[in-house]
Amino acid sequence: MLNSLQSFTSKLTRHPGNLKLGQVNTFLNRCGVSHEDLDKLSVIHVAGTKGKGSTCVFCEQLLLYKGYRIGLFTSPHLISVKERFRINGKVISDDKFVFYFWSVYNTLLSKRNDGEELPAYFMFLTVMAYKMFINEKVDVAIIETGIGGEYDSTNILRKTSVIGISSLGFDHTTVLGNTLQEIAWQKSGIMKPNSVTIVANNQPKETHQILIERSIEKQTTLLEAPPFNKYNWYENTSELGVLSTPQEINASLAIQLANAWINRNNKYDWLKECKIGLSGMKQAPIWEINKQDKQALRDVKWFGRNQVLNITPNLSFFLDGAHTIESIQLCSKWYQNVCSKSQLNIKNILIFNVTALRDYSTFLKILLSENKIDVVLLCPIVTLINNHRPDTVDMNFNYEEQLVKCYNMKNSIDICDVEVFNSIQETVEHVKNCSSSEKNINFQVLVTGSLKLVGGVLEVLQS
Repeated sequence: MLNSLQSFTSKLTRHPGNLKLGQVNTFLNRCGVSHEDLDKLSVIHVAGTKGKGSTCVFCEQLLLYKGYRIGLFTSPHLISVKERFRINGKVISDDKFVFYFWSVYNTLLSKRNDGEELPAYFMFLTVMAYKMFINEKVDVAIIETGIGGEYDSTNILRKTSVIGISSLGFDHTTVLGNTLQEIAWQKSGIMKPNSVTIVANNQPKETHQILIERSIEKQTTLLEAPPFNKYNWYENTSELGVLSTPQEINASLAIQLANAWINRNNKYDWLKECKIGLSGMKQAPIWEINKQDKQALRDVKWFGRNQVLNITPNLSFFLDGAHTIESIQLCSKWYQNVCSKSQLNIKNILIFNVTALRDYSTFLKILLSENKIDVVLLCPIVTLINNHRPDTVDMNFNYEEQLVKCYNMKNSIDICDVEVFNSIQETVEHVKNCSSSEKNINFQVLVTGSLKLVGGVLEVLQS
């Protein structure tokens, strides 16, 4: 039933405007959530192109370790829609999801006007999230935007003390615009008066002036997070394990967001120490990092992003849901750094696909030119052929269309072997069978191009 609310790709147009936010407010009011209720909910709101979900999870863990009750709303999910909602670091239970789903669904259905549609998929889940976190009396809700910021369904808050903007880049250009300046304008739309807005360091130079202008327009204090290595780390950072450069950027932003929220009531004391840097933005404080903070960062688990799974002694999966040009480039570098450098008895396999109308040819060019891939395995983003579980179905593209796209991709690849399979399960089983029959070969399997694809592979591996 929830999946029937999916928005079709063809319906996503640029700048839907404030009408959409008016709809969110209407649906929230019908569910008993007023503007005043939202004003009382303490929120850390995060937008961005890359790393906003990771930033939210790092921030969640830092605050959990300090004893706060945290609500977390992120997207998309990998296996189950429940993953989008966490309370105190744990995915909500089946019972809690069912309770809030039917509470919102039945209320909106009973109060629907003639000819009026129910909210679209993400808008519905946003209404659920706000109602849930208010009812569950969290100390702070960490809210990740869906697409954009200015007109995103989550952006119905009038008061937000702390705003985060992760790394910016190109994605959802049909909705957000074709330039980095347009995208930065949209993402910075979540800025609020009297808030502190912190942006990740190393933002594209084209976005700096837009971010500064928008901060003035929105009456927020704009800060730039410092590089990860600038903090006064307790002992050293080696205990954190291997953090990729993007994750270091995300972790630094999360440290800033968590500390800004904790110190929100005395912000003028620490803001006056912030000096303008080379970017033209004020530089955020170098907060002290203690042993507890390091433990929190080390304990972060964010599946499907720079994740390595060693299945058998000769079979390892490297999973990263990269789905933009910039994130594919970072994924390629990550894979080069973490996989075995030896060329002896190694077989490198790429399991790949993309959702919607993403530029698969550019993605493949990056991955195949920078890595020694022996074979590419393509399949529709369908976990099982006979699987009819609703939240795994992509209603934008039917199965036949996805299969045609796989063969089109196959025909575009001429530098290595390519095979097409009918489902994610069939693809993973093929790899497992190969590794079982050739135990003298070490199979390294990179899975990327889509978080839905990564989620399907994780589901098969866990079953």
